[in-house]
Amino acid sequence: MTQPITCTHGIDRLILSINGKRYTYPNDKDGKRQAILDGLNTIETMTVGEDVYLPSNESLQVVAAVLYPDGIQTEAAYQTVCQVTEKACAHLGYGGEVELGPPAVPFARRGAYRRQYPPVDAHLVRDELALAGTGSSFPRQEIACTILWNKEGLAVYGRHWSKLTAAEQNQIQTQVDAITAQDGWEKDDSTATGSYTKPLPVDAATTRSRLDDLLRRENGRPVLVSSVIYQAQLGAYGRGFYSNELAPALQTIVSEALQAHGYRPTPQDGEYRPQPVTLATAAETNLQEKLAALSPVMTEFGQALLLRDVVEALGVVSIGEWQAEQLVADGRVSQALRKVGYQTELTWCQPYHFQPKRDGHEAQRVILKEVRVKNDPARKLSLAQGLAVLTPALAIDDVDETLVYLEMVGAKQSVKANWAALVGGGKVHWLGRKRIRLDGMKEHVKIQATLPCGWAHHILIHKQASLKEMNPEQPFYLLDNGTQPIPPLFYRMLNKCLALPLLPEWAEYLWENGRLCNLIILLDEGEGQGSAAWRVLPSPEEWQELINMGLRGDQINI
Repeated sequence: MTQPITCTHGIDRLILSINGKRYTYPNDKDGKRQAILDGLNTIETMTVGEDVYLPSNESLQVVAAVLYPDGIQTEAAYQTVCQVTEKACAHLGYGGEVELGPPAVPFARRGAYRRQYPPVDAHLVRDELALAGTGSSFPRQEIACTILWNKEGLAVYGRHWSKLTAAEQNQIQTQVDAITAQDGWEKDDSTATGSYTKPLPVDAATTRSRLDDLLRRENGRPVLVSSVIYQAQLGAYGRGFYSNELAPALQTIVSEALQAHGYRPTPQDGEYRPQPVTLATAAETNLQEKLAALSPVMTEFGQALLLRDVVEALGVVSIGEWQAEQLVADGRVSQALRKVGYQTELTWCQPYHFQPKRDGHEAQRVILKEVRVKNDPARKLSLAQGLAVLTPALAIDDVDETLVYLEMVGAKQSVKANWAALVGGGKVHWLGRKRIRLDGMKEHVKIQATLPCGWAHHILIHKQASLKEMNPEQPFYLLDNGTQPIPPLFYRMLNKCLALPLLPEWAEYLWENGRLCNLIILLDEGEGQGSAAWRVLPSPEEWQELINMGLRGDQINI
């Protein structure tokens, strides 16, 4: 080195003085890297025969001046300088350190040197990269590092990679790394041999087209994340991959497509879901009144509201199937539906389900009445062979397979025969599609009368459906003929079951929230002859918590 190299670091730049000339670089990683390479290239080399050598000590001084202008203070700093020098020299084509002395070099120039090796053939590297195949796990080209290193080892030294010295291997590896990086390849060291990888280009137009087709077919239904990823990969690369990780550019296209079709860009439980329907401010007011004003239709399942009428009443312009389900289940809408006596789920009705039957073949979604009581004066029951009686009222607990309420009307002999068959012997009976079993009259009360026409009128009522006979510690039943929002005995029976003091004006709050907490359950899907039945759990702690919540939230007052 003819003159010492000095380096001055500023806040945002560093100044390197080489042989009296000043060079300015950004004071960052790239700037320091270039300063080191420029400094190494100014060092005077030594020619020995046909070989060129770079003085090792002066190389260390260049790197130390750039990295540590105030001097090396620690062992760790010295090791860093040695490692950076090794890599920088290899990048310029110099191998590991060797000792040279007389007669190869003058006595005054004896010491450690690095031999300059033939440079790696960049064209050979790029030719091999062009032949790289596509992996199956990730959308990228892949080629094993050793393939390139072997090619260059044979080209430069005439020997296989495994036969090269450590210095020769390091020199080839460093230069190949630099060439591949310049062409946009990355080095993956996750495997033992390592590989060079390059992401495949994304066909943005085809990707958007495939995603549009997929989301259009789903028509507002949730779509699996795996389906979206597969279609995105097919569009972007023409094939799928095992990995579900998307490149940033491809993920951006997916997010844009989802949002354009009304989906949330963030998945939930393994699927992308549509954005929830937002009600206009005007629609949120008087929800109950708007729903109550709708005219129901009659179906073979009972009265129902057409979904399209509900959507129109709520001011929603466009809505998909799944969004409609979520809208009906929404807290405000579902509460309003329950208050006017309707379910909070949708049912498909074919044209022949409507009464009268409708023309056409298009099914429609409806919201059924929650309590769908029938009053069929001709309905009969026949538990005694050949003897039928009229049943003006029938309510079943389909969970415990018992009767809540039953009326039999008919000739005395027929009523007695059917009554005996019903309550005697613990037999299983099928009332329509429902199975019941009674163990005598242990859980029921019998009321009987003779009608003016001479017919017998027998009534069977479960003790837990009677305010007088009920056990306050057991679940109780409420009969509901579907004409009132809340069964009339709800407050009185609940008040009898709980030690808590209840106020009559709390009934609506307790009914609504008791149902939300599954303390009140509708039996037999809300169906019944003359009456349907509810089952209420007298759980003191849970009712106490509901009352406390209502008082804290000013939903009820003392």
